[in-house]
Amino acid sequence: MRDSMKMTVPYQFMYMLLIQAAASGIVLVFGFVAFWYFTNISVAKEILSGIFMLVNFAMLYVASKKFALLDNKPYTPLKPSLVKGALFGCFIAVVNMVFLAAFKLVWAKFGVENGLSGVFPMIINALFYCWTYPYNGIMNMSEGAVTAYSVAAMIILPVAATLIGYIAGMKKFELSEKLDEFMYEKE
Repeated sequence: MRDSMKMTVPYQFMYMLLIQAAASGIVLVFGFVAFWYFTNISVAKEILSGIFMLVNFAMLYVASKKFALLDNKPYTPLKPSLVKGALFGCFIAVVNMVFLAAFKLVWAKFGVENGLSGVFPMIINALFYCWTYPYNGIMNMSEGAVTAYSVAAMIILPVAATLIGYIAGMKKFELSEKLDEFMYEKE
């Protein structure tokens, strides 16, 4: 990560977008390599989607917590703000909705009986599929249709993850230290 003295707010937003892309890529690889057999089983794909959404949540949480910790340093020009923590997630949710709108538009314009016609629509479809892979198990995508609760998850999850992570960073909350208190007996 860049030196915190040279860090800017646009850099932080682009970094969070990169983290979302990395999270989608990681769960995509796990889905195709480790869990490919279960992705066609009805109940298993919803469970896997829940696990993949937790991985996505955790990656966004850690990145926004790191930014809050850096923003709290007295020598940095950036100051911590809960609004900024929520805006990280809102930015990712807006990008999710842009991909969803492009996906819907492609299916409305280029959808044929059993799929899509054209290379560009297939590329948009693949990009949407890869970007939203953590949610694919609950989407029930068929010919451009997406469930309403998956759209709600694509909006709520990034905002919640970044806001909670940013709050944890501002308050210097360490989950591992809190869990250690329960795991080890004090002398």
